[in-house]
Amino acid sequence: MEIFIYLIIFIMGTFFGSFFTLAVYRIPLKQDILYTHSYCPNCKHKLTTLDLFPIFSYLVLGGKCRYCGKKIRIRYLLLEVFSGIVFVLYAMSFKFNILFFESQKIIYFAFGILYFASLFLIAGIDKENIKIEKGLLIYGFILSIIYIIYVCTNYKINVYSYAIYLILMFAFIIINEILEHKEKKSNYAILLIALSSYMLIFSNVIGYIVTIIATIIAIFIYIIINKLLKQKNKKIPIAFYMCVINIIYNIFLNYIQFYIFKI
Repeated sequence: MEIFIYLIIFIMGTFFGSFFTLAVYRIPLKQDILYTHSYCPNCKHKLTTLDLFPIFSYLVLGGKCRYCGKKIRIRYLLLEVFSGIVFVLYAMSFKFNILFFESQKIIYFAFGILYFASLFLIAGIDKENIKIEKGLLIYGFILSIIYIIYVCTNYKINVYSYAIYLILMFAFIIINEILEHKEKKSNYAILLIALSSYMLIFSNVIGYIVTIIATIIAIFIYIIINKLLKQKNKKIPIAFYMCVINIIYNIFLNYIQFYIFKI
């Protein structure tokens, strides 16, 4: 029965992943991501239900558009698969079982998925455009407020550290707005600090430090590989590495808490 439950969670994750691919493409173009029907970026033909089933549609169509024959980038498939795997690993990490109604775990799972969703989108857009979408950070700010209210009303936790991180996040989003008004573009470094404050809320100080150290290592490896391959110097998607590593950290932390220390 547990395998069946996790299969459902995996499928749910792939549908989220399918939505992520759409959002990563449309958000930088300032296009609607909720109401506009899915279409092929090349021929603009509206896609049917058979074209939109995660993983299955990509494999059946041979990785090509049914209407114009244009090859579909494999990153769409990979994001759907990775999203499904993340959902399952996250659910397993704190022994989530929907058959046994445990409200705390369900709420914990929901907050985690909403947090991961924002990191998925930030990472995807940054990987493609070397850009942090401020709209996603505003979403993160609102999610953080709801999360802090829930945590502080249900657990005996010091609210001050959360408040400091939230204020910092808000302050740097505002600073970016001011700079953007003057420079006509977002400030990557400022938004990176706002992203850091967001991660501190959901990952605590240790989690953030681990994320930063692992990100530095990942960037160092990235630079070495580029030099060995004699590729031109490219802008490094720092937020991409931070988000991916932070997702992995949060899942790994749960395994330690629930399986080793049995919290």
